[in-house]
Amino acid sequence: MWMNLLIDSGAAEIVIPEGIERGVRRLRARGSEPAEEDAGIAPEAGQGSILVVMPSTLFLDGMRFAMVSSTASEVDSDAPTTFDYHQDGRLIWGEYTGDTVTEGRFVGEIAGAEVRVSFAHALVSDGSVVRGDAVSRAEQEDDGRIRLIEDFAVDGIDHVSVCLQV
Repeated sequence: MWMNLLIDSGAAEIVIPEGIERGVRRLRARGSEPAEEDAGIAPEAGQGSILVVMPSTLFLDGMRFAMVSSTASEVDSDAPTTFDYHQDGRLIWGEYTGDTVTEGRFVGEIAGAEVRVSFAHALVSDGSVVRGDAVSRAEQEDDGRIRLIEDFAVDGIDHVSVCLQV
């Protein structure tokens, strides 16, 4: 999936996330004693630390997602807004339609486990155009599908929507 690696030159261990299991594995530095504690979260970076951000392996090209919930509007479960994704490296773009949206477009980037986009769409109700920015975090369902949890603002009001790969 994706991984960030924190290397602290003053630490006796390196913490490496294991991705799917969402745990961490601790590796001992040469000559150091074994760590007593169970897997945990990397300590805060100190002086001499390096944060290495590994390229994301989140790949959404050709995928379709359907909105399952939103704090901005009631979602029609029989005809939800659907989002079609295209991707070239970190660049992401797509279109969406359905439910309260006549036509919409988004463009942005994938950064680790986040999808950052700017969007614009026309409303079914009056044709007005809504514009904004959103950040989604990707999570994997037990069945392998991807869930996107999106934070965005409309007219200065924060909202959250959830979309599921179909």
